[in-house]
Amino acid sequence: MIKDGFFSGKNFRKTFFALKCFLHFTGIVFEIIIVLVVAMVEFEKQMVKPLGKDRIQNIDLVKPPIPLENYNFTEEFRIDTLDKGETHFVKMKLAFGIAKEDQTLSAELAERNAQMRDLIKLIVGRKSKDELINIEDQLDLREEIKVQVNHILTEGKIQEVYFTEFIVN
Repeated sequence: MIKDGFFSGKNFRKTFFALKCFLHFTGIVFEIIIVLVVAMVEFEKQMVKPLGKDRIQNIDLVKPPIPLENYNFTEEFRIDTLDKGETHFVKMKLAFGIAKEDQTLSAELAERNAQMRDLIKLIVGRKSKDELINIEDQLDLREEIKVQVNHILTEGKIQEVYFTEFIVN
């Protein structure tokens, strides 16, 4: 019989308890890893899932928007940006989408052409080159132009702003 050996008495119980705790801990960690891997695989399946027949049918139910009449600015815009040091500019052509057959709004847009051009130059001129390069920034710019132009109109509202040409240099 071993009296003071490694596997006797208190040493054996401490070692066994430590081993038991270690195995429980690694088992829990292993279960968590398995759950995370399964969740990631299922998430990827959902993201890559092709459009099913029922989803395609729902897309078909959405009617396309009514086409708008365009009000085109005849002259292009060339506007210096706010950048200091290097000179940068925006060259763009612009059109507004308005409701078809809205003759009063068309007439007002023609009357306010100079006022709108000045307003657009002020809006774009407050931007730096970096604020105009990304598509998100250009979408924000469209919305800002639409809101500001609609603020000065009295005979109706423009519904869309279109950049038919947009170059940042």
